[in-house]
Amino acid sequence: MPYQMDSRPFSRTGFTLIELLVVVAILGVLTLVGYIAYSKLITQADAAQCMANMRSLHTALSAYVQNQRHWPQPPEELLEAENDDAWEDWWVDTLTPYGVTEATWQCPTLRRILVRSEEIQRPRIHYAPTPFDSAEMTPYRWSTQPWLVEMGNIHTRGAHILFPDGSIRVMNDLLPQPSPSP
Repeated sequence: MPYQMDSRPFSRTGFTLIELLVVVAILGVLTLVGYIAYSKLITQADAAQCMANMRSLHTALSAYVQNQRHWPQPPEELLEAENDDAWEDWWVDTLTPYGVTEATWQCPTLRRILVRSEEIQRPRIHYAPTPFDSAEMTPYRWSTQPWLVEMGNIHTRGAHILFPDGSIRVMNDLLPQPSPSP
């Protein structure tokens, strides 16, 4: 039997180095795009949760004012104390009967930042209530006086601010914008 050559053309069964590099580059680009989209989605979800927390606090504060006929009045010694722990505990305890938990007082973005920096315990509340006097229904007398202000500028357009009507606005939207230079 004489030796016969295979009449089929040469066939390869693997990838070349160039093909492999192209596939890795495409996967890298897709991963990067996915990470950017995921980060943006997390940022938007955190801002939405932050505003939902502030609305829950508005509901609790409104219920407190309706029941007690005045704004919650922290004891004076808490306002003069060097340690904020007792002041934060007082606010959490005061609104707990109105359905607010400690988690409601925390912005998810700030909580994540604090966890990364290993300062997990403090501050416990991330929204600063505005002080009002103890006169009946005072917090409803001024429609532009905020009830809560988020601590820090951690969202893309500034801190969230809660108003008596339940609206939440962003600090940068309330501040006058500088006019462009000619």
